[in-house]
Amino acid sequence: MRRDGSYSISVVIATLNRAEQLAMCIRRFLDLDVRSVPAWEIVIVDNGSSDDTAQTVAELQKRHDLPLRYIYEPTPGVSAARNAGIRAARYDILAFTDDDCRVDPSWLSAIQQCFITDPSIAMVGGRVDLFDPADFEISTRRFEDRFEIKTIDDMFTRLIGCNVAISADAVRRAGFFDTAIGPGTAFKAGEDHELFYRILKGGAKVVYEPEVRIEHAHGRREKTEVQALKANYVKGRATIFGKHIRAGDRDLIKRVYWELRAYLSSRRRPDGTTSVPELGSVRIYVLSLVRGFLFLH
Repeated sequence: MRRDGSYSISVVIATLNRAEQLAMCIRRFLDLDVRSVPAWEIVIVDNGSSDDTAQTVAELQKRHDLPLRYIYEPTPGVSAARNAGIRAARYDILAFTDDDCRVDPSWLSAIQQCFITDPSIAMVGGRVDLFDPADFEISTRRFEDRFEIKTIDDMFTRLIGCNVAISADAVRRAGFFDTAIGPGTAFKAGEDHELFYRILKGGAKVVYEPEVRIEHAHGRREKTEVQALKANYVKGRATIFGKHIRAGDRDLIKRVYWELRAYLSSRRRPDGTTSVPELGSVRIYVLSLVRGFLFLH
């Protein structure tokens, strides 16, 4: 933080073989209003792309006046890529988004305003809308109220890894992303919420702020794609619980019990229909829980 109370921001974007999407993502930064931000940068972390990602970034660096940096991280996994971005980052606040997202022009100024207004904040999650309304309503966060995250339920409900900003100090205290978890690893999801949970457990102040806005162009329009993503979310959640139960977090044992009970129960939906036990989800959940307990530390 500078003497005037302002913050500089490093944006970290991990990418893999999505050069066209990445270019559209980066071009949206040309519209940013950064008059209140003393310094900022975009750190692109190429996680082993075999397409023309490097060339695309180089062309964007030549054509546009953006503080755009490119680094290459060959270790597979989005966690390894984001950690490389964290190590390369120069500034006070680490803002994370994905290569299929489109930031609002006020994105960085809204992030900075959160930390200026309350310097005790360690992490801010923001609003995520669909870029294309033809896509399935998934991987969004459309809440309109500012909200302090105090529980694990709040965390899962309100926060998502494609739109979050964390103070560099908070990351140093909580630790980096777990490189055994997330896309590109055997544990395919949950790396973002696992870090969020460590930050929250450490007693840090975490808020959801709807003025920190992006749009998500995830492109999922087939039910099979959505089902696969939801299965990964179940895996990620159970993996987090397994890891932290092994580390001594006994409160999560009760949560696992109630979540498994919910999967196995028939429930009355608001539309009058009745859900059936989700045996497939139970199998995924239990396997991921056990694997997380046995293999993550």
